This record gives sequence, C-alpha cells and structure tokens, in this order.
Amino acid sequence: MRYEGKSEIEAVEEAAKALGRPAAELRYRVIRDEKSFWGGRIVEIEIEIEADKSSPEAARRGGEAAPEPETPAPAPASVAARLSAGPREAMPPAATGQDAVAAVESTLTELLSAAGLLLEIRRREASGDEILFELMGDDAEPLLANQGEGLTGLEVLVGRIASKRIGQPVHPRLDAEGFRAQRKGALEDLAAQSAAEVRRTRRPQLLPPLSPWERRLVHLALAEDPDVETESEGDGFLKRVEVRLKSR
Repeated sequence: MRYEGKSEIEAVEEAAKALGRPAAELRYRVIRDEKSFWGGRIVEIEIEIEADKSSPEAARRGGEAAPEPETPAPAPASVAARLSAGPREAMPPAATGQDAVAAVESTLTELLSAAGLLLEIRRREASGDEILFELMGDDAEPLLANQGEGLTGLEVLVGRIASKRIGQPVHPRLDAEGFRAQRKGALEDLAAQSAAEVRRTRRPQLLPPLSPWERRLVHLALAEDPDVETESEGDGFLKRVEVRLKSR
C-alpha cells in the first residue's frame, strides 16, 4: 500500500491513520521524493505488511513469520470503507454558479500575478457543470512541463482558495495550448495498453500517480472492458490506478 505527504513524516502519519496502527510500528520504504513545480515536496512511501510476530509460534521460530491463516484478518475499518467504495471516485457536488465562477477567476488572476506569469484568462464552455478557464500566452509553457504538473497544481490551489471564499466546494478546470485534450488521448492510450498487458500476463498493472481528473479518465476508458477492472490505490491528491483482471 502506498501513501503520500508533503514530507516523510506526513506520509507515515497518513498511512498510520488509514491502517489504524501507531506510526512507530510501521515498516516502509520511500519510493518517491521530489519537488513540485510550486516549490513544495511530495514524498510517497510503500508500507511493508508484516506478519504478527507476537504469536507463540513466531517466537518459537525466532521471529520468523507464521504461515498465513486460511481466513485473512479483516482490514482496518478505514481501509475497508475505502475499498468498498468501488473503482469510481465520487467527488462531492461542486458549486458552479456565478459566485463560484467569480471566485475562481479572481483567485486565478491573483495567483498568476503573484507568480509573475503574464497570461490571459478566458472562460470556456464546458460539458456538464464544469467551470473551465483557458490560459493563453508564452508563460503557459512552464506550467505544462512534467505532464502539466504546474497546471494541475495551480488548478488545485485555485479550487481550494475559491472554496474557502464562498464556503462551498469548487472544482475548476484549467487548460492551456490544448493540454487537456492531448492528455486525455495519452491517458486513454495508456489505459488500453495496460489492459492489454494485464490480459497477456494475467498480472495487475499499476499506473503512475495521477490527479483525480486523470484517474477518472482511466476509469471511464476501461469501464466497458469485459476483462479488466480498475481501482484507485493510496491516499492524498495523487493516487495510482490498478488495472487488473475481473474476478469471475
């Protein structure tokens, strides 16, 4: 199981909270430690699941893990609840009225100005109730590096600030130079390739960490596939999607 945070300590605390165990008892390894576009830090850890060494049998064998019982122990409530929710990730209803649009536009303008980015902001029509703004100008290019890391980070930050300002959840979408359409095509190709690999090897495939918008595209791309299913894994904003064979 993988968990992430802004520091190693925060990632471990997230894992401890989800698993219902003291942080000091967890064994883990750091699998990602990198800086984000906005100067923050993202640390991802993988928890090593240990057998119970307190049993008499384990003690008799010098701490060697005992054979697994035929009936697995129940998962902690927090994990069980997350897994029972299914592969699709339901986002809370978001505000889309004029107050929400104005809050997003003003927040976006302020953040771009503070970052010294000279970009024109234009509201675009979007499917459903989505609030979509397009950023235009030469300064958009840095936001699109590393698979749009800067654009995604800005999108999340704008949404959080705007949500606090109006007292309701707001989930804006930002685009620049056709990035969203290109990314959508790339993710659909990745989903198809992963599904083909799962069918060939009969083994699950774990995709790279993805944002909620990206994970939703993967889930939708494989929703009608008769052979495979998808499920998000981990906690935090960026999660991985596992593609695996459907249980018969």
